Amino acid sequence: MCGILGTVHDHEIERSPLDLRALQHRGPDAQGSQVRGSAVLGHTRLSIIDLSGGAQPMSDVNGVATIVFNGEIYNHAALRRELEAAGQRFATHSDTEVILGAYLAWGEAGFARLRGMYAFALHDRRDGRTVLARDPFGIKPLYWMHTPRALHFASEMGALLDLAGTRPALDLTSVMETLTHRYAYGEHTLYEGVRRLAPGTALVIADRLDMVRPVRFASVSEEVERHRLAGLGAPAPTSAEVEERVLDSVSHHTIADVPLGCFLSGGLDSSVVAQCLSREGGGPLRAYSVGFQGAQSEVSELPHARAVAAAIGADLREIELRPADFADLAPVLSGSLNGPFADPADIAMLKLSLAAAEDVKVVLSGEGGDEAFAGYPKYAVDRHAALLGPAMGAVRGLLGRRSRLGIAANALAERDRAVRWMRWFENDAAPAGLVGTLRQGGAQPGRARAWVEDRLAQYPAGWSDLQRMQVLDLESWLPNNLLSRGDYTTMQASIEQRVPMLDLALTPWAVALPDRVKLRGLRGKMPVRRAFAPHLPKQVLDRPKSGFRLPLGEWLRGDPGLRDMAHDHLLAPGASLRQWMTTAEVQDLLSPEALSSTGGAKLAWTALCLELWLGAARPQRVLA
Repeated sequence: MCGILGTVHDHEIERSPLDLRALQHRGPDAQGSQVRGSAVLGHTRLSIIDLSGGAQPMSDVNGVATIVFNGEIYNHAALRRELEAAGQRFATHSDTEVILGAYLAWGEAGFARLRGMYAFALHDRRDGRTVLARDPFGIKPLYWMHTPRALHFASEMGALLDLAGTRPALDLTSVMETLTHRYAYGEHTLYEGVRRLAPGTALVIADRLDMVRPVRFASVSEEVERHRLAGLGAPAPTSAEVEERVLDSVSHHTIADVPLGCFLSGGLDSSVVAQCLSREGGGPLRAYSVGFQGAQSEVSELPHARAVAAAIGADLREIELRPADFADLAPVLSGSLNGPFADPADIAMLKLSLAAAEDVKVVLSGEGGDEAFAGYPKYAVDRHAALLGPAMGAVRGLLGRRSRLGIAANALAERDRAVRWMRWFENDAAPAGLVGTLRQGGAQPGRARAWVEDRLAQYPAGWSDLQRMQVLDLESWLPNNLLSRGDYTTMQASIEQRVPMLDLALTPWAVALPDRVKLRGLRGKMPVRRAFAPHLPKQVLDRPKSGFRLPLGEWLRGDPGLRDMAHDHLLAPGASLRQWMTTAEVQDLLSPEALSSTGGAKLAWTALCLELWLGAARPQRVLA
């Protein structure tokens, strides 16, 4: 895990020093940069594999190509043997050099053979091209922007904007999407002209910017279809086969020359990953879990994590979350050009990461298991939308939208699939007045829907609606929300998060399984439940899906430090949010009555995180 950044100019350059400090937290072990033709490549290193020989920027032994790389390639040893058999030579034992070898042997098509998580930039001396690439699941971030005389790229938006020396206008549509859907769809970001590189895509930049073209080298949807066609008429997989596939992925994700551990929430996915890791040997597994004490409105997850740790013999370190953590860490996450991070769980993840970083450099987590094996309740309930829709349409007004039942009713009442599937992850904490003001300022409410409809139109006709929902989440919700947040929070603590439930050898195969195999009634992830039933406590196997919930409302009302922090930022005379909300609207958000509900607390927290980010972004006033 590292940080990368750089620039491709429209002319050849001799010197172009890069300021790497903005990404030093992503790579505190070493930093370096090099000029190659019209490109300058920069790298900050968190040493994980080949600690003594993996310095970057790195060139192949003949000096043909030079790379800066963020991530890990789990099948690098097998690829190295294949490339050596074909006559290639290597100077290090790093996975970085294997990427260069794959590119020199097979071009951009060779990236599809990489099993791992990655974002990298390489320069080819032969024709002067520079190639950016991102893994098929979008686990690793990569942002880029094209200015009149240069193309800039970086692992984080803040570093990118510092490198480009500009503060673009806000993309109001992306701001609105982030508020209403929790993330901006597609390649858009919160800033006009700043793009995410699409997962499974290479951006080929010709020498001196003569041409910039995307090349799709890997597709999760195509892999799902390949497995679906191969499995037509085949019997359901046995529990042994499911267990073997999960174990294989977890085993590949343990490749490291440094200590590793895992995040353990007590949910099924993290428990499965932890159980697999406990079989690796080498002493008790280091596991980390976060919880809280003394709350009336929510229940901590720590008892579930303790049960799993006891069952598998893990060494569990418990981290207690307190109101002061929200006051201290919110400015770290949201008070930068990379924000806002409005999910309260991000504070918990950052504190968890800071604690884990005292012991290990690598942690494995269960992210992706719900999408791979259909674990979200919405997957099971959506199958009954035609039956439940009319009734939900009648009652959704009574339930409101700031509750799980309200969100479900609002989704089920919608007959259009694209709109319904977007509503399942709709944010119940989007200030209605603020959203309306953004629309008045030019935000386009139809842009996200058009992107979703385009994706759905490209999926094979033979897929079930469940498989369409799963792949849509793999292509949008995960890379633009969960994975992006996970990468940023863990890297703030300078540790690497790996997600073995997202693997080309596992995930497409799981999605391609028939609906009847994955779902039983209103329960999902049945193959995993059955396969790991002999290894995990019954309370974990039978536990319903539950997101990480915190007593935020109690803390915002009752903790003086957190309450004062929220009031100081949101009610300050020069508050940036005032361009979109009136003082009375903000005061209503902070009232004890509003904070007494979970939805109201999230609403106030969303506004606070937005205010912190706007203060850093310093946007131009967009409305009179």
